[in-house]
Amino acid sequence: MPPKFDPNSPENAPLIQLFQNLGLASNSATELVRQPKSGKAFKSLIDEYGLADNKYDEKQAGALVKLSSVSAKLDKEQKDFLVQKIVKGDVKTPDQVTAAVKFSEKNPNLKANEEAFDKECGVGINITLSDLPELLKSYLTSLPSPPEGWNSLGPILGGIKNGASDLRWANATEVKSTLESIFISLFGTKEAAAAAAAAKPKAKAPKAAEKPAKPVPTTTAVATQSSSATPAIPTNIFEEGFLSEFHKVGENPQSDPKLKEEHLAWTKGQVYTRFPPEPNGYLHIGHVKAIMVDFGYAKYHGGRTYLRYDDTNPEAEEGRYFQSILETVRWLGFEPWKITYSSDNFDRLYELAVELIRRGKGYVCTCDAEKIKEDRGMGKGNPIPCVHRDRPVEESLHEFERMKNGEYKEKEACMRMKMDLNSGNPYMWDTVAYRVKKAPHHRTGDKWKIYPTYDFTHCLCDSIENITHSLCTIEFIPARESYEWLCDALGVYKARQYEFARLNLQGTFLSKRKIAKLVQNGHVKDWDDPRLYTIIALRRRGIPPGALLSFVSELGVTNIPSTTEIQKFESCVRGYLESSAPRLMMVLNPIKIIIDNVPDDYRVQVEVPLHPKIPAMGTVQTIFTKEVYVDADDFREVDSPDYFRLAPGKSVGLFKAPYPVTCTSFTKDPVTGRVTEVHCTLAGEGFKKPKAYIQWVNAPEAVKIDEVRYFKKLFKSDPPPADYEADVDPDSLEVYSNAVIEPAFYELAKKQISDARKDSEERTKKAVEQAAKPDTSSAPVEGSAAAQHKDDEPVATAEQLVGNENIRFQGMRLAYFTLDRESKLGCLEKEDVKGRSEGDKIILNRIVSLKEDAGKSA
Repeated sequence: MPPKFDPNSPENAPLIQLFQNLGLASNSATELVRQPKSGKAFKSLIDEYGLADNKYDEKQAGALVKLSSVSAKLDKEQKDFLVQKIVKGDVKTPDQVTAAVKFSEKNPNLKANEEAFDKECGVGINITLSDLPELLKSYLTSLPSPPEGWNSLGPILGGIKNGASDLRWANATEVKSTLESIFISLFGTKEAAAAAAAAKPKAKAPKAAEKPAKPVPTTTAVATQSSSATPAIPTNIFEEGFLSEFHKVGENPQSDPKLKEEHLAWTKGQVYTRFPPEPNGYLHIGHVKAIMVDFGYAKYHGGRTYLRYDDTNPEAEEGRYFQSILETVRWLGFEPWKITYSSDNFDRLYELAVELIRRGKGYVCTCDAEKIKEDRGMGKGNPIPCVHRDRPVEESLHEFERMKNGEYKEKEACMRMKMDLNSGNPYMWDTVAYRVKKAPHHRTGDKWKIYPTYDFTHCLCDSIENITHSLCTIEFIPARESYEWLCDALGVYKARQYEFARLNLQGTFLSKRKIAKLVQNGHVKDWDDPRLYTIIALRRRGIPPGALLSFVSELGVTNIPSTTEIQKFESCVRGYLESSAPRLMMVLNPIKIIIDNVPDDYRVQVEVPLHPKIPAMGTVQTIFTKEVYVDADDFREVDSPDYFRLAPGKSVGLFKAPYPVTCTSFTKDPVTGRVTEVHCTLAGEGFKKPKAYIQWVNAPEAVKIDEVRYFKKLFKSDPPPADYEADVDPDSLEVYSNAVIEPAFYELAKKQISDARKDSEERTKKAVEQAAKPDTSSAPVEGSAAAQHKDDEPVATAEQLVGNENIRFQGMRLAYFTLDRESKLGCLEKEDVKGRSEGDKIILNRIVSLKEDAGKSA
């Protein structure tokens, strides 16, 4: 794994400050320095053109960073020309720099072709957000055929990005959001359109004189996307931008043309990717992006993805993590083509290590860790050769055999790769390939006393599995050189590595070590505590997998580092649920309304839509009675002119009830002073429409909720300080114990779980059948898990995809909620049980709040 990066070190801190002074955001400057090669290139550009004392806006600084990364493709005059264009503000974005480099390939003399350059690279074009609606409508009108629905969105965005329209120079995020607004006006929301399509019956031949059947209201006419076990996978990130620019299968260069021929014969032109997690902890939100990129890229291109467990560190691995990783991948909507393990290749990796020594490219080193660090320049550069570097090949082979046989203790010997000490890249300074470890391995037992490192294993497993696109995060940019060196040194197929920026969130951290400390010291309940950002915590909190994928899609995928606010994440989740989650009436702090002018047995059936904008979701039936509960926040003892809900002498509407009610009096608990009952009268025909409507629950049949948990930010500070345990907010969990919800909750919960189970069973059956099919397009790699089946291999099951969190809804005017895993509902297990049963326990977790409701604050 990459060495630990310290932004405060004497080498890194001044460089970060320099980049910030030039105009980069703090996190962008830090991530750039984290990549030695990229940071060095940018520093060289600054020094070459004397830019250190200048201050640019963030976009200009980003353009300069982009230029430094591609300057090797330009001659001196071209680079001079581009630097001046950026400094003057003519070229403002990394996309313009990319266009400039392409232009220079056909027009080497940029200065002589400046007019054409300006036109081709968007110089002078400034499209604001307010310009976009009309420009986009005009663009849509100019298309050969008008858009036919939401499926047209991706191709249209791709056409804008790669076309000749001036729109390609507009802010891509603003273009996408504006175009989506236009699509909503044309086709309704994406989820509503999908729900309507799903609910639309297949066409049948009409019968003579047959009248269309009258639709019957149901709890859910279709399964809602928020509760589905198979989330929709966005494709726009693969149609445009960074992920659309990768090589075609077979175009990645090889040291020997025969390797390319063998690779193409094996892959038959199909894309092969892999997701290679270490099974030493639970995955976090950052892994959502990696999973979506690895699996989504292959899926988009009709390819295949391995789930490869990088199990080369036997001391850190636990069985529970293997199962959790597979479950997470499947929960996010993806199915591995094959499940493999780095350990399945241990025999082959050992053979390759021996071959590397035989070729004079590897040696056994018996220096201690401090000596190795010293030889490698103590992290400051200027490495020197190890005293064992030039030992005879036969001697290294003999010592390596002794390592394998367990004749060395741990840390007494290691095998190192004989690389390039003159390189400026620390990854080329004879990194370790094998180390001695006496710990037993969960799959190979006590067979091995030596284990390969990540740097040795990763690229060779990619080679063995014929990976076409090796996708990883940008901290591995420096590792690409050693990745390619090792494959070429052994004369084996070499995959092409591409790096994308990690998903970083403000206001939290994703470190396994820090989270473990929070769990151990009782600050959070477990690794799935909804205040954390592990994927199991997000799942328990009720975040739909589709919302996570939409969040990644909305952010886009580039190789430029950035950090996203938690508020943006929650806004994306909220938007997803807004158009996919059904509504129920729920009261958090109930007080009883007694309607005095109706009889005790007053009962009126009310039909309430599950979603006001998506009729396909159906309706539920509830009963309006003499006594109902409303929220205490919807009543005031003293009225005011700017208040529009219930108060003495004031009327308010009860959602979908036949008439509004008017408060006549109220009673209070003499001890607590709390209002316990509000007496009202029910209006009749010809009533004046009230200014506000509130939710309610019929009191005789109200469903008692044992706990409603409101999870808030775990830390007081953003970002959490070094002493993060002291910064934990003791009020980050608020529990309500008196809430009630309408009886339709049971009906909805039963339907959502039933739909999710059916979906998961069908999907799992298909996945199992697909895995069992003999693969005729490409033979499994000999010795890999694609060719074998291990008894302890995690297995896909339908149960992995369904849990209480599939029950999601909006508590009207409150928030979005899910059913916590500690809950128990008998009706979910027994077909004949419709409502509450003995032993039931209802615990709801708030997923996210609603948008600010101006009416409710009044």
